[in-house]
Amino acid sequence: MAPTGPKMLNTNNRALWWVPTIANRKSPTAAEVTAGVQLTCLVTVANYQFGITGTAIVVDPSPCDDIEAGAPGMDTVEAGFDMFRFKDDVEDIAWTTFTDKGIGGFLVERIGQVADGEDPSDVPITTGDEVSVMQVLTLSPRPLSPATAGYEKFNQSFAPQGFTARAVVAAA
Repeated sequence: MAPTGPKMLNTNNRALWWVPTIANRKSPTAAEVTAGVQLTCLVTVANYQFGITGTAIVVDPSPCDDIEAGAPGMDTVEAGFDMFRFKDDVEDIAWTTFTDKGIGGFLVERIGQVADGEDPSDVPITTGDEVSVMQVLTLSPRPLSPATAGYEKFNQSFAPQGFTARAVVAAA
């Protein structure tokens, strides 16, 4: 049966947090995520990368095989965003959070799970929410060239250390 409801838009449906510590990447708690930094309104939609970007195919046929049959191998994952700068140091949260390379932590992304018209950055993370969790190390923050008129931004990319695509937020 074909779906009858509206498709989910990819704008105003994502929330993103930077979390210094999570005990179990497969089941973070709402308290752990809430203790992190809300990044949702600090990133640009341009150059937003988070999650699986490909899967290696393992091909190792024997002399008896008649084709090069493959099996799914390791996933490739990526995380990186262009982030806005703010004049006030108190509001320049991304720049003051990502100060150097090698900072360890977790990126937590929630897609959907908010009512129409709700701002996903205002909807708290709750037990049972499905999230993606990527354990990362920061790469060096890279200021972006002011090639065109616009806002000051920097690119923050990450070295993935582990990834859970469909984690469920656990009770504390």
